[in-house]
Order: sequence, then structure tokens, then C-alpha cells
Amino acid sequence: MANVSSIQILVDGPKNVVVKFEGVLDTSDLSSTTIADPATLSDILDGGFKASKLRINKIMYNIEDGLAVNLLWDATTAVRIEELVGRGKMEYRPFGGLQNNAGAGITGKILATTQGWAATQTLSFSLILEMSKQK
Repeated sequence: MANVSSIQILVDGPKNVVVKFEGVLDTSDLSSTTIADPATLSDILDGGFKASKLRINKIMYNIEDGLAVNLLWDATTAVRIEELVGRGKMEYRPFGGLQNNAGAGITGKILATTQGWAATQTLSFSLILEMSKQK
């Protein structure tokens, strides 16, 4: 078999985006994978143009023990957002969400990688990211 992953856009509204990212790893860790790209989403409500960045408001995750999923802001040098392990919910709205501060070469994309896969294992993960579009 081979690694399988899927990305579903659950909501692509004029201001908000919800993405579901799932995977089953049985041959290797996941290399850098784009899970959200503002350039591929619908236009922002006020102005009829594409978002350039996304703000993360909430992450819900279920990651099999032994595996970690790393979220990164894409840029010349990617900047880590979070390392997720186990199960949980991270709520960022109370302080305005996680802002993309990747610096030089910022693309607005959110990437994911995994670490922890070992030979003879099959490990799985599921993430849901609630985000807001930004100019």
C-alpha cells in the first residue's frame, strides 16, 4: 500500500474557511504538503479579490499515538505554527487568532509534515482547521 491523505474544504465563505485534513501513513512520514492556499479559495466579501493570508482561529485534531503533525506558514524559510500530538482542540479566537508572521517570501499557504512513522507501522491523523481570510 502507499500513504493516503485527503484535504476537504468544508467551508469557503466570503470571510471564513474550514479545512479537514486526514491521512493514513504506512510507508513514510508525510513530506511538506499544502493543506490551505488562500489563492485557491473564493474571493473575500469586501472587494472581490483573493485573500493573501489566513488567520487560524481553531484547530481540532486526533493523531494516533507515536505520530506528530507539524503545521507551518510557508515562506522562504517555513515558520512552525504548531506541533500537534494526541487529541485535542486549540482555541485561538480569544486573542485574535494565529497570525501569519512568516516573514521573507511569505506565500500565505499553510503546510503540514509528519514525524514519528516507523517501519511496519500504520499511523493515522485527522485535523480540522477553522480560519479567517485576510487581505
